[in-house]
Amino acid sequence: MEVQQALDVTNHTITLYPSNWLYNAGVIGLLRILEELGDRVEEFIADDGTTKISTTKNVDEIFENWDKLSPKSKKNNSLVYGWKDAYYANQKEKSIKKRISAFLQQKENGRKVKKTASTFSCIFCTKRVKIKKTDARFLNQAFGNILLGSEKSFSNMYWNHSAKDFVCSRCEYVLMCHHLGLTRLQDGSEIFINAPSFKLMFNLNRFARGIFGVSSLKEGRDKREILAMSVIEYATKIQTTLGIWTGMNIEIVSKRGDKIEFFNLPYEVIQLLVDRRIASLLSQIGEFSILNLVLNQDFTRLMELGYLLLRIGLKPENERGKSDRAFVANYLKIKWNSKHTQHVAQLIFELYAAIEEKTKKNIYL
Repeated sequence: MEVQQALDVTNHTITLYPSNWLYNAGVIGLLRILEELGDRVEEFIADDGTTKISTTKNVDEIFENWDKLSPKSKKNNSLVYGWKDAYYANQKEKSIKKRISAFLQQKENGRKVKKTASTFSCIFCTKRVKIKKTDARFLNQAFGNILLGSEKSFSNMYWNHSAKDFVCSRCEYVLMCHHLGLTRLQDGSEIFINAPSFKLMFNLNRFARGIFGVSSLKEGRDKREILAMSVIEYATKIQTTLGIWTGMNIEIVSKRGDKIEFFNLPYEVIQLLVDRRIASLLSQIGEFSILNLVLNQDFTRLMELGYLLLRIGLKPENERGKSDRAFVANYLKIKWNSKHTQHVAQLIFELYAAIEEKTKKNIYL
């Protein structure tokens, strides 16, 4: 099967194709920078999964906003560049601006390459580049000192005791934006929702950042719940369907220190969550206990819960026992819901019916 290159430059437009999660997070981070600068990045993101960047912003503008959006210490010093142990190790303003310039460059420079130069294939965009080995850049701590190794400090991380994963000049700056594609949660971890489409990734990560970001009032949630809620937000708020992309892998990448974990949802569950009727009902109910029954595909329990809540709701308030109140408190955390159990039960019945209709008809797109 032919591999689509992750980058193409034509007619002053830089076309980027989805690659692995680290590169994809870099593209989303780059789009955040350009959006902050006033570019209408939604117009860059195509329905075919690619993003076509056409910006008039210069190196200084992009660097300033990259720096502005990046985390700072209590003394307002950058945590990502400018010193030996920064996230992008040993990187200075000059080296970062050089990478930005290479990314924006419309044509490769015209320097002649000696016949003795080697040909390398970029690990991210697969572009083949003929270059002197001493000028080649490889995947190391310059692109993230927590995720990647150092040839001197962690030489056994690479085969033959040397970094061998070549990164072309156009992909270098994209990688140095990946920290801006991550969403920091209240528990200190960082997440990125990875998918086969930049349009999908841009919107899902925007929803996750808005709902569950560290500045959010939302309590910390399970990674699976965050992914589900982001998909529900997409299905209910974006006036377009997810189409063929729901048949492919959508996952959350979770980073805590140097530990990376991956979480995803079964294909069948994703198909339910992207159904607008089902997504709308889950959003109206707003209870994670109900959401988790759907995520676990425990639909029998969902129906039982509806009947129990209805039975309790039909009782006068003064006839509800301690066990009734405890049951409601266990499943319904939203105050309004706990006082209107009959209404919640009705929504649960509608949800169950919608799920039954979806699964019986086997309608996925």
